[in-house]
Amino acid sequence: MLAMAVTRKAMASVVLCLLLVHSGLMPSVAGTDDCWDVNHDYYVCLKTAKCRSNCQEHGNVDGRCNGSFPYLVPLCECLRPNCPPQAPSPSPSDALRLAK
Repeated sequence: MLAMAVTRKAMASVVLCLLLVHSGLMPSVAGTDDCWDVNHDYYVCLKTAKCRSNCQEHGNVDGRCNGSFPYLVPLCECLRPNCPPQAPSPSPSDALRLAK
């Protein structure tokens, strides 16, 4: 009985930490990149090209799909205008498309 209560508390703590990291209220352990900002107009990223064009329409330099930790789904991130252009990291969907 005691082991089950400890397991429930541990699971609740893990879920709470993941939700806090995902919501942005807690800094992620993966580090942050100050040049890339989540695009709130095209939030969930399904296609890199659509994310990139949406970011450029709103005055940003570039856009990318980022599905790495702590994101639960790939999000569209925009490269801010004051940052140097960078090669966008390939998204998992891009890697699958290139592998075919």
